[in-house]
Amino acid sequence: MGLDRLTKNSIPGILCGIIILILTGLPGSCFPHVKPAIGLDKMAHGLMYAVFAFSCLWGYREQLVANGPAYRKKAILIAIAIGIAYGGLTEIIQATLVPSRTGDWFDFVADIVGTCLGTYIFHLFFHRKK
Repeated sequence: MGLDRLTKNSIPGILCGIIILILTGLPGSCFPHVKPAIGLDKMAHGLMYAVFAFSCLWGYREQLVANGPAYRKKAILIAIAIGIAYGGLTEIIQATLVPSRTGDWFDFVADIVGTCLGTYIFHLFFHRKK
């Protein structure tokens, strides 16, 4: 696989990662502060990372078909590892670099759950499409 194809396949995941990074870097004043909506924050984290993991895998769907189950399993594990690492990084960025934002362990857990959910949804979608 050439670099051009690798780059092209990575575009969905990269774009989603950039959007997450932009949202992470916004000051806390850009978001509504509603106390009862704390569950909505965790759902938003989970949804963002589900879309991120799904889009990372989506770009490589042709290779996943061509290279068999062992390759698919490895790709899914890599997507989960990337999602977890990126979720941790964004929480550290919020805790240390962004004014009026804090890193939150529960947000990180929501990121992990969303990443796993996105890979699972891709897996279900992938098997249905085959």
